Amino acid sequence: MILLFPQWQGANRRDPIVRGTDTLNNYYGEQITHRIITEKHTMVTNNPIKNYSAIYNQTLRCRELLKREQPKKLYTIGGDCGVELMPVSYLNERYENLGIIWFDAHADANTPASSVSKNFHGMPLRQLCGDGDDRLGQLTFSTVKPEQILYLGLRDVDIPEKEWISKKDIFVSPEADIAAITATLRKRKVRHLYIHFDVDALDKTAYHHSLLPIAGGINIPHAYKVIKSLEKEFNVVGTSLTEVVAASQKELKPINAILEILVAVLNL
Repeated sequence: MILLFPQWQGANRRDPIVRGTDTLNNYYGEQITHRIITEKHTMVTNNPIKNYSAIYNQTLRCRELLKREQPKKLYTIGGDCGVELMPVSYLNERYENLGIIWFDAHADANTPASSVSKNFHGMPLRQLCGDGDDRLGQLTFSTVKPEQILYLGLRDVDIPEKEWISKKDIFVSPEADIAAITATLRKRKVRHLYIHFDVDALDKTAYHHSLLPIAGGINIPHAYKVIKSLEKEFNVVGTSLTEVVAASQKELKPINAILEILVAVLNL
């Protein structure tokens, strides 16, 4: 399944996210098999998470779709990083020994209590691990263990996230060292992989059409090489692309190789 999930409410930034998902929709065209309908407006709630009602409703729609279609493999095109809640928890339930490769400049590991912004795109991994909003937690298909997570490109982390990563001894490789990644996955007996790819994992000098571009990070050829090497060693069952804000095909061109390999590794 190739799923377009143009959620913007998790980042609380409508125009750039909608622009980026529209551009990706045009790029992939008929390859996209399913789409999540997103809210045009948001409702004020007493939940600390901004735009909570829209996020909850959209997450529920995604849950219902996956439960109905039961895809064996899944490529999710976002949208903000909050779109990951259902795809990851669904595939984590379906496959034992799932490793989660998280290409991202940010840890996405705040809770509603620790988050300063209260934007959900900074919370999905922590929510997946069972820490977060109770109602969203009830929607997830499964709970992820911190030792399943490997951070690549990570370099802009909040203090509560640093404390959690350190306490849980989560793998972090800002430079995405292939040998260290592979050795860790083998040691943890991982057989299947989910690859989350937020384009801000890339150095902004290499690609700046991301929602939150950050200096440093991974160059495009190396990111491609990492994904290719993982495909050779493990069964990739899910991939995603998030927080692209490109306004045209020209602005996508530098990452065309990434756009293609995220589909190709699934052998759909």
